[in-house]
Amino acid sequence: MLDFIGKMFGGRLRSNLSVPILDGVFKPNNLLEQADVVLERPGLEDMALAPDGTLHLARGPELLALEAGGETRLVRSFDGGITALAFLADGRWVVGLGDRVEIEGRAAPVTEVAGHPFMAITALSPTRDGRLLICDGSSRHPADQWQYDLMDKQPTGRLVALRPASGEGEVLAGRLGWPYGVHHDVGGAILFSESWRHRLRMVGSGDATAELPGYPARITHTADGGFWLSLFSGRMQIVEFVLSENGFRRDMMATIDPKYWISPAYASGEDFLEPLQSGGVKQMGILKPWAPPRSYGLAVRYSADRLPLLSIHSRVGGRNHGIATTLERGDDVFALSKGAGRLLRLSLEAIRAECAIAGGGQ
Repeated sequence: MLDFIGKMFGGRLRSNLSVPILDGVFKPNNLLEQADVVLERPGLEDMALAPDGTLHLARGPELLALEAGGETRLVRSFDGGITALAFLADGRWVVGLGDRVEIEGRAAPVTEVAGHPFMAITALSPTRDGRLLICDGSSRHPADQWQYDLMDKQPTGRLVALRPASGEGEVLAGRLGWPYGVHHDVGGAILFSESWRHRLRMVGSGDATAELPGYPARITHTADGGFWLSLFSGRMQIVEFVLSENGFRRDMMATIDPKYWISPAYASGEDFLEPLQSGGVKQMGILKPWAPPRSYGLAVRYSADRLPLLSIHSRVGGRNHGIATTLERGDDVFALSKGAGRLLRLSLEAIRAECAIAGGGQ
């Protein structure tokens, strides 16, 4: 025990367990909790803008278009749950259905690239040269078993580029720890998020950002050449510790329901059986916003130079957690909270003003 305490507080484990703090541009606020709720439905997974500006949503097996009055129109229903959504430059929709990609107008789905089948398609994004970038989170676990992929500690994800017309493609990067977002930037570089390594990376160039305080998800471009990065949960030192303790981790996976694992989550606070840290104990019926974040809501806007400019949060104790996708349309910023099953809307101008007042943005 004394040896363990020495490792924990004396050096070796302490450095391995460190988590970046929320400060500067990442300074917490309540903007996601104050956002307008445009739509509330369980099962929301992803969203994308058609070339005409119409916002489309993926909910279970349904592809929905959001009408001007806030109602939804069914565009297409599929035989499986949609795990990713995008639009090609010619206006055709593209959906990931976990283990395959369906493209509007194409007779057959694309099920493999470079001889290896898809398993967990998490994100789709077109490039300016007509290719389709695809994040395949894992070759071992389907998309809904992302916690297993984290705890397995065997990165098998990949980033591929597909030519929609021919169905041919190539692998751009492999052995990835749950790639969950990808973006072709104005300079021609391909940027992707790697959730389990807590970073954005560039194809062929290594890390593109500093270590992040959460698990990065999808990336969407902005009109000024920057992008929004969603982070689907915040990081905790206890999770880093569990990942370093192989015996405990394996026993937990073998004996406990995954929803009660010590791991990140899209939502929390609804079940008293959830794992609890001392900092997360309610005091006088209130969960403090600085408590350890089993789930959290966070999205960050970056410049074209990949510098973080501002961030929007739903803090511990809030509801709008598990932000999977964030995108801009004019002054509107839409955030999809997978944890709450909500489509949220904020004003970009108001976000900038609030972050400027708080000293956490530009």
